[in-house]
This record gives sequence, C-alpha cells and structure tokens, in this order.
Amino acid sequence: MRRRIDPLYLIAAGLLVLTVIVVVVTARGTSGSEDRTGSVYDDGPGGAAALRTYLSSLGAATTTLEGDAFTPADARVVILLGASELVTDADVAKIRDFVRTGGTVVVATELGLAERGLLGAYGISIAGVALPGPHDLANAAFADPPARTIVVDRGVVFAAGANADVLATDGRAPIIVSVREGSGVFIAVGSLWPFIAGGLADGDNARVVLALAKPALAAGALAFDEYHHGVHPSSDVTVLLERTWAGRALVFMTAVTLLYLILTGRRLGPPIPLTVRPARSSLEYVRGFAGLVRRSGRGEVARRRLRGDLRSGLARELGLDPATDFERVLGVLAARDRARAAEARAVDDALARPLREDQLLRTVRHIDQLLATS
Repeated sequence: MRRRIDPLYLIAAGLLVLTVIVVVVTARGTSGSEDRTGSVYDDGPGGAAALRTYLSSLGAATTTLEGDAFTPADARVVILLGASELVTDADVAKIRDFVRTGGTVVVATELGLAERGLLGAYGISIAGVALPGPHDLANAAFADPPARTIVVDRGVVFAAGANADVLATDGRAPIIVSVREGSGVFIAVGSLWPFIAGGLADGDNARVVLALAKPALAAGALAFDEYHHGVHPSSDVTVLLERTWAGRALVFMTAVTLLYLILTGRRLGPPIPLTVRPARSSLEYVRGFAGLVRRSGRGEVARRRLRGDLRSGLARELGLDPATDFERVLGVLAARDRARAAEARAVDDALARPLREDQLLRTVRHIDQLLATS
C-alpha cells in the first residue's frame, strides 16, 4: 500500500526549489552566465571594464550610478548592461524623464526579464532568439564612425511599435531598436556581446558602441548603471533584505517556512510532558453512560434492555428459546411458582412505563433477585 504524501510537503518543496532558482538567477545576473556580468567593475571577458577604458580614451567622461537610490544625475548618456535586479516602475519613470530632457539611454539585454517593465514602457517586447554571428548594418546611425557589421554570439530579437526605428537586424528581426521621446532617445540592444570585453573587438562592435554613445563625446558625461547590478553601499543592513532579490528571496523563504510550520502543526520549543492520569474504573464508565442517558432523556433505552434481560433470563431458566413469547414464559413459570410469575409480570409492566432513577435502580435489583431464584 502506497503512503499518501501530504500536499503541504509538496508545496513546501516546490517553493524551496523556486526560491533557490530565484537566488541563483539573480546572483548570476539575467544574462544567463556566471561570468557575463556587464559590470564596469569586472575586468574579465564578461565585464565592461574594457568598454569604459575604451570610451575614456576617446575623451568621454565616465561615471557610475550606484547607491541607495537610482538617479541618472547629470549624465548625458546612461548605459545599462544586463541588469541583475528588477528595473522598478519608479526607476522607469526616472529614465523616461531623463530621456525627455535630452538624455540617451542604451539598454543591452539577453533575456529581458529584469528590464521587461522598461522595454514595455517604450512599446518594445522580446520576440525570440537572435541568430548568432555577424550581421550587416545599413542604418545611417552607424555611418560616423562607419560600421558595417555587428557580431553577436547570443541574444534576443525585439518586436517594437510603429514609433520605433530599427537600427540593426539579425536578418529576420530587429536586434537594435530606438525610440525617440522628447529631445532624447531610448535604445535597446538584444545582446551583451558588443559591449563586454570578450566581444568588443569582434567585427565592428567597438564602432557600433561608439556610435550609440556618441552624444557623451560631444558634451556631458557617460554613466554606467551599476545600481541595477546590486551596487547599494549602505550602513543600513535592511537594505540587503529590502532592495536586493537575494534578500527578498530570503525573507520569502522565511515566511513560507513559518507558514508551513503553522499549517502542519509543528511545535516550537521543548516538548511538554503529558499529564499522567490514573486509569478509569468500570464504575466510572457505567456512571458516565448513565449520565448520558439521563441528559438525553431516552430512558426507554435502559428499560428496553432490562425487559429483554428479564424475559430472556426466565426463558433460558425454563429451558425455552429466549425469543419465546413472554406470556407463554409466564404460563410455564406459573405452573412451577405462581408467586414468582406474578412478580415477574409486575416487574415487566413497570418497565413498560417511565420510571424515576430510584425506581429504575430498585427494578434492576428486583430483576437480579428474580433471576437468582431458581
């Protein structure tokens, strides 16, 4: 026989797996690779430290956005590469205000999970997986400096509204689109490869990035968004729990664990010893049953049982079938002992009508005496 699994165990296991996945994904970043961070603090092949050095050498004043709150500040261009934390509605509002006032925002993503709200604000959505390899560029946006191809190793393609301009495709669908708002522009790129150290030198990737960041070379500064990579230095320890996905996952798992303990009746703390109670005597059970009968008002149950005991007892004593009619039993008994037969009839008649408790107890004794006489 198979043992039935408690559904609460299955729910708890599912929530645990979901929490672990959220922690792993957010810890590694939405780019889907542990070493592809897109951060300017990462000088490896998956980081953007080489890109920052490249743009600085061309005269761009670079800075980073980090701290307790996301603020584009005085930058002319903001570049967000593979966000590992959710871009909230408040952050989206700040980015749109920045674009309306003449700023340029470049967002590169390979999954579009953390940036979904930001892309949606400009009518852009993920439409599929991009084809890897070099792709020709024909848009005038890449005429100065001239760039003929863009190389991606993986990424996504976009679906955009009528107000969006397609700057590059993978031969089937857009991989770079731009949307103008106010006096600024929002640009979405479907791959991190052109921006990170491992892909910056492929094809004309360096020139493509330079063309996108060109407004920062003319005037103003270029800011790399590290806030959405989890850079939140603060003396408040609750920031880790409130503003990072790993912290939120920890709080969520704690709440689920406590809820599970409550729903499954798990005790907390040391065990409480049971109170040792003496065994009940037979008299207690008899008294308890009598009390139930008295409170229920169904005294006929006891009287019916006593009449049955009287009739069957006399029948067996006389060698008759216990189911023999009582009148016949009394006739046989009267042939032997007329007084005892009259006494048995009187007791049977008394049990046919309601009796007080004292009368019922006396009748019980009377029955015992009748049956004991032989």
